[in-house]
Amino acid sequence: MESVKLRVAENLRKYRERRGITQKQLANHLGVRDNTISSWEKGTNSIDISTLLNICNFLEISLDDIYGISDKKISPVELTEDELALLSSFRKLSHDNRMKVLGIVELKASEDA
Repeated sequence: MESVKLRVAENLRKYRERRGITQKQLANHLGVRDNTISSWEKGTNSIDISTLLNICNFLEISLDDIYGISDKKISPVELTEDELALLSSFRKLSHDNRMKVLGIVELKASEDA
């Protein structure tokens, strides 16, 4: 588990720097303090999944990228035509609208739990 956290930390820093985004800019986007980003990039603290999704969308990368998973290491997921169409529509949404959809999904999941 610790190696996953460190891999995410390393990849967060790598992709943030590749996009030319400072820790302060990312912190402002997420509404967190600058030192929070630093602690994530050092692997001192973990990132919750909704924030991680927000980061991935902001950096225009996938969860596979942030976790360091190559397509060769995972088996493909079988999706129905309806699921593929839904995923395609989701990907076309703006960042803000993606976040709204994810918020609704999280709310619904917590209600059903």
